Amino acid sequence: MPAVWNPLAAKRGELLDRELAPEVHAERWARRHDGRVGELNRWVDHVRDTTYENVPYLDPAAAGSGARVLVLMGDPSGDAEDGSGFVSKHDNDPTAHNTYVATERAKLGYDISLHWHVVPWWVANPAKPVRALEREAVRAAPYLAALVELLDPPPSEVVLLGRPAVRAWARLAKAGLPDALREATVAHAPHPGPLVFHRHDAATGRGNSDLVVEAMRLAGQRARGEKVRPPAGGPAGRRRPF
Repeated sequence: MPAVWNPLAAKRGELLDRELAPEVHAERWARRHDGRVGELNRWVDHVRDTTYENVPYLDPAAAGSGARVLVLMGDPSGDAEDGSGFVSKHDNDPTAHNTYVATERAKLGYDISLHWHVVPWWVANPAKPVRALEREAVRAAPYLAALVELLDPPPSEVVLLGRPAVRAWARLAKAGLPDALREATVAHAPHPGPLVFHRHDAATGRGNSDLVVEAMRLAGQRARGEKVRPPAGGPAGRRRPF
């Protein structure tokens, strides 16, 4: 029996794990083509069929009121296909757990947020030639543009988690951002992975988890039109010139 790596999702009956919570996973899988996210996942089917890439589905529990905040990491892991098959903070892995904890602390609900990747497929797939994330970001640019075009309204906030995502986004920006993202506020924060999330940022001395929470909190406040409390400083409070 596999271990529970996302105790918050498990406690709330949301864990996406085919073995540990088969009924939860089956219910989410059955409605992957429903609602707002269903249109996006039909597009994912097309991407999978035309690229022959390992592209997971977007979580149908997300973006219930629209994807006003787009949360992006670099690329999915190999577990995206063999695990739940979704990009979700309810996945049974430590990164998903840390992401879920951060969104709770930041009060960034799934109602206005959508989690995805700059490159939607697994770059390190051993079935493919050796590839670099930054180069794949250029190849993936049209797919990110296509995804954003399906979002109505487009995201007003983008949160990049982890240096690979920031570097990939910079490479993508040089190739040309989708028009719908040119006016978005872009923030960045450390990766929520277990090797990074609980450490401290060398430049500011602040906890990486606090920086992730702050970036998400500010993005959520701006997206909801709320008064934004000035950031405490550090990478999470800066707007990237992309």
